[in-house]
Amino acid sequence: MNKMNSWNELKCIKSRHVKEIFCSVRSPGRRVVEFVVRLRNVPGAIAKVSKALADLNVNILSGFHTAPPEEETGSWSFFADLSESGIEPEELAEKLKELKEVLDVNFSKGDFNGIFIDDMHFPMTVMGERCAVFRVETIGKMFGSLMEKFGSGAAFILYIMGVGAGEAKIDSVTKRYGIGGVKALQAVLAERMAKGWGIPRLAEFNQEKLEALIEVEDLFECLPYMGRKIGPQSLFFKGYLEGAFKRLFNKEFEVKEVECIAKGDEKCKFVVSVRRT
Repeated sequence: MNKMNSWNELKCIKSRHVKEIFCSVRSPGRRVVEFVVRLRNVPGAIAKVSKALADLNVNILSGFHTAPPEEETGSWSFFADLSESGIEPEELAEKLKELKEVLDVNFSKGDFNGIFIDDMHFPMTVMGERCAVFRVETIGKMFGSLMEKFGSGAAFILYIMGVGAGEAKIDSVTKRYGIGGVKALQAVLAERMAKGWGIPRLAEFNQEKLEALIEVEDLFECLPYMGRKIGPQSLFFKGYLEGAFKRLFNKEFEVKEVECIAKGDEKCKFVVSVRRT
């Protein structure tokens, strides 16, 4: 098989960083307020707001901003510590509204004994699609409970769930990006990292035989069992790969997990080949 450059290698990424989802901040005894600022989608808009906050001695904590290139407006959401500023959130909101780049300002003062939880955003979306977040540990317990109670039946169900999800993802990616074949596959794998599934890489691919080797670091499905099991643990993701290849190349495929972090390997490795009839 031919060795492949990964999507990330092609973009010359030199390091990766934790992507913390904006959810809450713990700061007992501080005046923390959550703000959502609607802005014009123009250069310097966030800088103007940031300067106004700095001039008032307001400390910006964690947050995020969205500004789709095709939209004329965007938003900046963040927790801010007003403890050293002496200003009330109502007054601060009015001052920010005076900036020509600012269209609207909303805020929330929710406080659970020093824990400030985002109560201004719902639903959660990723690339415009509705989503929900589960901890890796929770997923591990869910899958583990199924396996304990239903054994091989649960394994089959998880695998089939993965197949369906992989097929649906290819449909979504080909429609969104207008690409197919190995490029669509690389896009799907790149999205898995962006969504926190793991760090996948198309290590080898034979276009003629439609055979592939896919490596995944920190695969979410196997992380709860790292170093604790005697055999490979991936069921859902293995099915996901089968579904993706099946939809992309209109053939039946077989996927084998030949290495797994659950049994002490450095990463999970999957060999994909056309199913022999």
